Amino acid sequence: MPYSKCRTFLRFFAICSFSTCGLVMAQLEDTRYPDQRIVFPDRGRETANPALEGGPSGGGIGELAKSIQLAKKISSINSRDDFLKLVKDVPKDISFFSSSSRMGETERSNAERPNQALCMPELQTVPLLENEPSVIYYPTCTRIKRCGGCCTHSLLSCQPTATEIRNFEILVTILESSGKLKYQGKRIVPIEEHTQCTCDCKIKETDCNKKQSYVPEECTCACNNVDEQKKCNESNIKMWHPDLCSCFCRETQECSTGFYFDQNSCRCLQVPLSRTWFTSTKGSDYRFGQTQRPDNVPPVIIALDSDDPRRKPKPDPE
Repeated sequence: MPYSKCRTFLRFFAICSFSTCGLVMAQLEDTRYPDQRIVFPDRGRETANPALEGGPSGGGIGELAKSIQLAKKISSINSRDDFLKLVKDVPKDISFFSSSSRMGETERSNAERPNQALCMPELQTVPLLENEPSVIYYPTCTRIKRCGGCCTHSLLSCQPTATEIRNFEILVTILESSGKLKYQGKRIVPIEEHTQCTCDCKIKETDCNKKQSYVPEECTCACNNVDEQKKCNESNIKMWHPDLCSCFCRETQECSTGFYFDQNSCRCLQVPLSRTWFTSTKGSDYRFGQTQRPDNVPPVIIALDSDDPRRKPKPDPE
């Protein structure tokens, strides 16, 4: 390979390696927000805490809050034309799923235009009662209205805002040894039905721990120790854990005997030996060679229990 081509290849390899490394590091740093979300191209990367870049706790609205607001708006749109009203620079003669033929002519494909699955009550299959080894219920399941539909954002889900209880009458039978079913009676099973739905946050305030505060605009639990988090994000060897609100080393390793892994420096350090381990016995006189009790030491008196066999009289020998 010529020198110029080899040099170009090495430069391309270095750029690709750096880009891949940067992608992996970005995924490690931002672990709280899923990747399936609306991203605004005006900003480079979202921070792990809205307070660091003008989020709700910083006096402004963050990029994540904007994406959630837009997702809720899109989720309520029922037609393609209404959605295009939110889009800029749409050509007047827009074709849907068009493809170019070899002759240069544009042909419309046979693809269908799907409708948005709005967040609303829809019929879904729900179980009523599970059959037991010798007891058969009928019916075992039915269709009832439950919330369903897409909410356009991974932090949102279709949730009920109003429900009602419906009572279903179930037949109870038992299976006899002959293989036939014998009637046993009826049973009332209450089932919850959803009557109204909306796109709401998956993460609730009850999901936050003591070190976190709930940010409803961003559907997240934000850590309160912002200064510690900012300092941790500035380090190249550490990463912030958004659930534990603590800073950890990006990589850990097994240390050999006499060493331990230090979370501050993220490397193995030698276990220090304390002088107190040896000075506690220095100058002590154990008197291992002494066989008699010193005069200034009182005698040790051990009380015997009444059940001790040494206190019982021994029988006289015959």
